[in-house]
Amino acid sequence: MFEEILDLDTLERNELFDVLYKYFHRDFVANRTLLNNAIHIDPQSDRKDGGKEASFWHLTTRKKSQTIKVDNRFVTIEERLPDFQRAERIEWIKEIITNHSHEEVKLFYHIESNEKKDLRLYLWAHRYDFVVILQKLGKSSSFLVTSFYIDHQRKKEDYEQRFQRYQNRTNAALADCEWF
Repeated sequence: MFEEILDLDTLERNELFDVLYKYFHRDFVANRTLLNNAIHIDPQSDRKDGGKEASFWHLTTRKKSQTIKVDNRFVTIEERLPDFQRAERIEWIKEIITNHSHEEVKLFYHIESNEKKDLRLYLWAHRYDFVVILQKLGKSSSFLVTSFYIDHQRKKEDYEQRFQRYQNRTNAALADCEWF
């Protein structure tokens, strides 16, 4: 189901994001993508950066932090750089969302440790080490928080534990949290 990835090797850096955006635009802007035939995946087109939806950048780039010394003080610089393992799987995102009940996808909810304690839905194509994370906006819409290729064994183990906790209903805070 998820074997095909995009070949990005032939693209020049200046055309990479325009090519990737065509897939994002097709799947989430020009056409409505629904989770469980009911929950709209809102591309949040009102939140743009560089002429493209902010969520697009979270699907194709990765934040890198670097601390440098400037005028006798240290400054942390953050930038988003192309993440080819995310980007080459951009077509998987809609496929995972629309096939969330497929045996290749482990679905679980998780309460984030951020200030708001956001409840997020994880759709994990576990055999392919790729995850899509959604957050609910209202009764019938949600947005793409991010998606990425899991490149660390500890992260896989963490997701497996989260999945098992959700499946076993051992986290009381997740009782009756399902969106559908």
